[in-house]
Amino acid sequence: MGTDRLSYLISNEQNQVLALRSYQLSSLPSESPLKQVLIEDSILRAKFRTVRAGLFSPKFSLIPLSLFNESEAETYLQQTITLDKQDQVAFDVIESLKAANIYAFEIPYIQDFQAHFPEASFCHVSTGLINNFIHNFDSSSSKNIFLNIYDHYVMITVIEDTKLLFHNIFSFKASPDCLYYILLVYKQLGLLPEQHPLYIVGELVADSEIHKLLYKYIKTIHFVNRPNFYLFGEKLQASFAQNFFFDLYSLKLCE
Repeated sequence: MGTDRLSYLISNEQNQVLALRSYQLSSLPSESPLKQVLIEDSILRAKFRTVRAGLFSPKFSLIPLSLFNESEAETYLQQTITLDKQDQVAFDVIESLKAANIYAFEIPYIQDFQAHFPEASFCHVSTGLINNFIHNFDSSSSKNIFLNIYDHYVMITVIEDTKLLFHNIFSFKASPDCLYYILLVYKQLGLLPEQHPLYIVGELVADSEIHKLLYKYIKTIHFVNRPNFYLFGEKLQASFAQNFFFDLYSLKLCE
């Protein structure tokens, strides 16, 4: 869930993907577009054994568990982020990092969802993605740099030998902004664009302006495939690029 988007995946006990859909909420002619989708989408009116929601929020911070006190979660976040009156603070534990992912989101942003799915559990999208990057990609011999595009945000993650070196979310307005942030991370971490490949997840296609810009500076770019912990039918596979919805898939690793 983002402020302008809802994407969902439904799977069965055999991890077969039965449905996958995305809504651009800002394009719906309604004062409560999320509520409208939840009411009108017949699939979402069904009963589900478990419901997990991933919240996209640029307001987050990672704190080592050795320094983390649950009662001080909001205080930690306020050191680097300005919180609004409507913000609610929550946190996930990322065991693979021995860290807490503290984040804030606007309460009205999820109220309709909570009313529709009162038993839903929540996590930050970074929690699932970081777990996926650490556990399902070999980083023992080289640093892995991941780029995730979500609406007008770019998320950059760097992993080396199962250790997190960098993870942040940047807002951008134009394609050159994405290139700037990625090359800045390369420079800060001493990475070489001609040697260290970039792995693409999220909403980016090969003929996009962003990809063309990246390809001028970074020698090797890989579009990440769908994870093997889900089974996709041929119709679904043909419906969208293999790197799309990677943050949605990764919510499975928030279990």
